[in-house]
Amino acid sequence: MNIWDFAMDSVTGILTTPCELAVRKYVPSIRASLAIVLVKDYGLSIYRTAKLLKLTPAAVSNYVLGRRGKEYVDIILKDKELYNLVSKLAEQIISGNISEKEVSKHLCEICMSLRTRVEKGFTKESCTQTH
Repeated sequence: MNIWDFAMDSVTGILTTPCELAVRKYVPSIRASLAIVLVKDYGLSIYRTAKLLKLTPAAVSNYVLGRRGKEYVDIILKDKELYNLVSKLAEQIISGNISEKEVSKHLCEICMSLRTRVEKGFTKESCTQTH
């Protein structure tokens, strides 16, 4: 099912934007991938990762253990470009040399790249036209 196929939010009945739906569908997997990279590739503890990502340690643990956000994690971590985007963001977060606004921009970039891989007919231009 394509995210553009939704015109109404089935829960509230309120019109929603493609980005709102993407946040529900893809961002949990992006967060999970980022947590996994920080813990497994960079050797950070669950607690340090939680502090850096402004999440609870329980949330990070659930991401790392595959209890939350697992739907697209394999795609993200096995795709060279997506993995590099996540790893680069992880490095910048660890260094502390990145603003929250820049983190948001990187998350959008990762989300758009993921969507081009999993949504038929999606292009990055499709997403940026809505902003």
